Amino acid sequence: MVPFAKDGSCFHPGLIRAKGTYLVGGKTDRKTFKTFVAGLDYLKSMRTARWWRPSVNGNSGTVTAVKWDRLPAEFAALLVTAKPHLT
Repeated sequence: MVPFAKDGSCFHPGLIRAKGTYLVGGKTDRKTFKTFVAGLDYLKSMRTARWWRPSVNGNSGTVTAVKWDRLPAEFAALLVTAKPHLT
């Protein structure tokens, strides 16, 4: 299960940043994680899950979860690719 924002986007393995990390949290409490799973675990612990993703114009912006659902199949292959980095 992953969080989905109002616009239908979700937290997924493809959101890895150029530095090789995932950025989660709000503007004042952001945290970086080396793995998708670690970032997802932190999102699950938050009262209101928030994460960073690129906007349409390429800038990073934060989105807020409005629901949790299964990771879409299009991102599942990315998770399999990322597994060696989880150890």
